[in-house]
Amino acid sequence: MELHSNLYFRHADAEIMAKLDALLQQHQGDAELFKQYAYNLNPFEGEQLAQDLLDQVDQIEYDLAPESVYHFADYSVAHFVHGSDGAEIIEALLNFLKNLLPQIHTQAWGCGDDDPWEFWFKFEDDTLIRQDDEPLNDADEDQQIKATIYAWWHQEMPAEIKEGFLNDAQYQGHEA
Repeated sequence: MELHSNLYFRHADAEIMAKLDALLQQHQGDAELFKQYAYNLNPFEGEQLAQDLLDQVDQIEYDLAPESVYHFADYSVAHFVHGSDGAEIIEALLNFLKNLLPQIHTQAWGCGDDDPWEFWFKFEDDTLIRQDDEPLNDADEDQQIKATIYAWWHQEMPAEIKEGFLNDAQYQGHEA
């Protein structure tokens, strides 16, 4: 099973955004380099926070290296592909980013490749909340999912960002 995840993050400071992009893209699987990038973002706790994250993953070069990072609607979007532990890795990565830079806005969406299942992460204050759903099985349930989980997750996101199977015409078979 493969899990695909999009991790969104935004910080008001453009220099910090560039450093965050570098943190995810330039470590090349080197734990010491990853810790150095984290230290550059937070000299007081960055290195220890990075080590704590590294202790939670199997292989930095796979678990903490996104397939791509791009910019959309003032956010950096890191797309990850993981095995069955992908949701747990994304959860650890979100907590790492929030602890590294408390002013960051970060949240994530992910899905499995086998069946229509989605997982959603969003901070409420400093608590990371996870929601799961199984769309595309029942029209009434889909309406409920859009009115609750989708509305909750998208609440603080720009209108251009529309995550989820129910917002994707490819999965809907029509315009979403």
